[in-house]
Amino acid sequence: MTNLSESIHGIILILIELGILSGSLGVVLLANVVHSAFLLGSVLICISLFYLTLNADFVAAAQLLIYVGAINVLIVFAVMVIDKPIDSDSSSTSWNMGDATTLGACTGLFLLLTIMIRDTEWSNISLNQQAKTIVEGISRNNIQKIGYELLTDFLVPFELLSILLLIALIGAITIARNQQIVETNKESASS
Repeated sequence: MTNLSESIHGIILILIELGILSGSLGVVLLANVVHSAFLLGSVLICISLFYLTLNADFVAAAQLLIYVGAINVLIVFAVMVIDKPIDSDSSSTSWNMGDATTLGACTGLFLLLTIMIRDTEWSNISLNQQAKTIVEGISRNNIQKIGYELLTDFLVPFELLSILLLIALIGAITIARNQQIVETNKESASS
């Protein structure tokens, strides 16, 4: 994205930020957990696009593979297996005092952070100067070295970890289903 003009780059950033903001609001405000999980995936994809606009290709690829490709798929899988249907009577969308308080606190925090970020002189921060000198000393070949190490020496540990996480997820789903069956049997026996 280095060849784009500054105005087009700004428009792309605004569109990505709107995608992150609207998806995040959907994740928090929607009552359907499956829809929230899919919106979380769209937020993570927008964050990956944000990294691409910052020329951090490796971080964008890692974001896409790890969070969207693995974690969000596991969340959707778990929600779809465990989630029981919501009764039409209990799924009211009315606002209560807790919702209003949470919305007010989040809005206030957002405005406070926006003002603080806007008023900060980022060029005067000493860590920023140190980071610039460190980044200038690092060659682009380090990303190639990281990729090589991940696909050679650390490939088997990552695959074993993914299998372990899948086994843990299936075990948690099995335990949750067995507890629901036991609770249902106790309720039917007592009536």
